[in-house]
Amino acid sequence: MKFYGVRHGRITGVFDNWRACREQIFQFPGAEYKSFSTWEEAQQFVRTGETGSPNPSSPSTNTTTSSNIDVWVDGACFPQTDGSMHIGWGVLITKGGQEVFRDKGNDIPSEAHGHRNVAGEIWAILKALEWCQTNQATDITIHFDYQGLESWVTGAWKTKLPFTQYYAQAVRETGIKIQWEKVKAHSGIPENEIADTLAKEGAHLGSGKKPPL
Repeated sequence: MKFYGVRHGRITGVFDNWRACREQIFQFPGAEYKSFSTWEEAQQFVRTGETGSPNPSSPSTNTTTSSNIDVWVDGACFPQTDGSMHIGWGVLITKGGQEVFRDKGNDIPSEAHGHRNVAGEIWAILKALEWCQTNQATDITIHFDYQGLESWVTGAWKTKLPFTQYYAQAVRETGIKIQWEKVKAHSGIPENEIADTLAKEGAHLGSGKKPPL
């Protein structure tokens, strides 16, 4: 279970689910928040702005940390009558509840097409990590809906195929600290819906077709 400390938002305090936290920080100027594994750590962050063990000699800080960066990813797959597939990826990145980046595409290696929409989700994460490296983001939260995206990286699932092996290694080699947040697909979370729409649009780029609603 994760706990979310909101130090600066509509309501400050500790929340035990992402949806409640999001309501306090989404589109709130200068929002400050961070997720923790214990209530005590989250409460300490709310009180002092510090993380880890309390240290009275350390001054509190009001700066927004890089962990305020949230990455939302999704993939889409549309089988065609000729046996081919249109696969797309979509990514949305917010910082402190404010959108800072979005992108979409279908430039997924052909050898990965057997993974269908999961290939799009994997590619979305890799694209997002490229952005993070360019922008010196070292601590992020990735919101996803397929468990393998986290479990392949952490080693909870074995990477038996070349594409998932490549994915897991590429993520680990970035050196970026990732907090994984599994969300239910099509659950009405605006950022997740945007990533879904971007993935559908990406799948049909260049095809002349409009993505389904």
